[in-house]
Amino acid sequence: IQKREEVEQPVAKLPRKLRRLPEGLIAQKLSNVRRKSLHELFQVHNHRCLFNVRTPQGALLELAFDRATITPAQQPSCRMEFQELEIELKDGTEEALQEFAERIREQFGLLPSRLSKFERGLQVTALRPPLAQIRREVQRLEDSGLANELLRPLQKRDAAVKLAYRHLFELFKEMLCQEPRAWEGLDPESVHQMRVATRRLRAALRAFRRVLPAEPRKAFNREFKWVAAVLGDVRDLDVYQDNLQHYTKELPEADGTYLSDFQQHLAKQWRQARKQLLECLSSDRYDELKASFTEFLQSGPSEFGGKTVGSSTIGEVAKKAICSQHKAVLRDGRAIKSDSPDEALHTLRIDCKRLRYLFEFFDPIYGQALSRWIKRLKKLQDVLGDFQDACVATDRLYAYASSVPMAAENRGQLIATGQLIPMGRRSTGICRRRHKNDCEGSRRAVSDPARSCGCTGVVSAILAARRCRIVGARTFA
Repeated sequence: IQKREEVEQPVAKLPRKLRRLPEGLIAQKLSNVRRKSLHELFQVHNHRCLFNVRTPQGALLELAFDRATITPAQQPSCRMEFQELEIELKDGTEEALQEFAERIREQFGLLPSRLSKFERGLQVTALRPPLAQIRREVQRLEDSGLANELLRPLQKRDAAVKLAYRHLFELFKEMLCQEPRAWEGLDPESVHQMRVATRRLRAALRAFRRVLPAEPRKAFNREFKWVAAVLGDVRDLDVYQDNLQHYTKELPEADGTYLSDFQQHLAKQWRQARKQLLECLSSDRYDELKASFTEFLQSGPSEFGGKTVGSSTIGEVAKKAICSQHKAVLRDGRAIKSDSPDEALHTLRIDCKRLRYLFEFFDPIYGQALSRWIKRLKKLQDVLGDFQDACVATDRLYAYASSVPMAAENRGQLIATGQLIPMGRRSTGICRRRHKNDCEGSRRAVSDPARSCGCTGVVSAILAARRCRIVGARTFA
């Protein structure tokens, strides 16, 4: 149940300019707003049907069936369309409203919304409302003064635990921002963004493990891993179903029509993954994770800053963390051969991702010394990610094709899936063209981006891994 103030005012026609609002309640509410600075973010076009309902308890409810389209002002093509049922209490008790809404939800399998149309408008324009107004966890953190404390400029000689809490706070806020959007699922990108925020939270816990208390750090890492895995199942199927439309264009039209059963198979898996995501986000376990992590952040960096484990400086932690991860990238990158298993390139991708996250965590302190290498690592990580996606796509096709009985009525379906599998194989094979010696000459010619962190040779890790990059490859995953 949401409680909010609504202001309604009938007008003969909509004003063409926001600065010239007709006299009335809305103009009064906006009297303190500088209208010259207002500009249109999005438009909401809504078709509404209204019905009044009297419950057995005597409560009067207004049912509004909405069919809405939100169109951004700057990118009209990126519109959002949805249908929604709003139930407004006109007279009676909240208990009667709650009981009626629950009966409707169970009978028709409706998903309770967590965003208003305005908040969805901000979502489609890549903006967000002040989180402290809509998320109690953020309100608690801001009331504690933690936000102001973490915004203070930091230098290499400052305690690393302060930088750790800054990143944990910002990433936690981003996760909470994306949570209601991922819950509603109107835009698949929201699931991806929440998954990224959760992954980065785990990366920050790992990067600053030397200055954070061990027991809560391990517990939070385990719980965020659980959330990231549930989000990952939905995200992977979102991407795969979207890409399948491109796969079918590579097939003869007659063969592509036989993939309908496979598409239904993917849709069924997606619905199951969505169900598990909703169960996760509505569970007591997830609520406990948010509450306990909020309490952990509220304690602030001062609680651990004076202890031995938390007294290391930013410069010291950067040196140890980057050097350690750089060695892992070098070791696994140099081990890649033309016949290395797919798992070896997957391990290298994880190594590069962790090194990139480290660069990003310390980038605010070291600035331009790391920025350009973050871009190079991202490109390499994207290449290895395409390779991993191609492997997963091939495995998924194999698993499905193996489940289809060898019968005459399945001939077309088996032929169609059989044509897709070699496409994935060709994509993965492109990654194995380069040998590590191809980069030896260029490695000596490039300066070290992490020298200012006290770690030498990081660029050699990047260059050593470049031999498995894909150049102009079309990846079917």
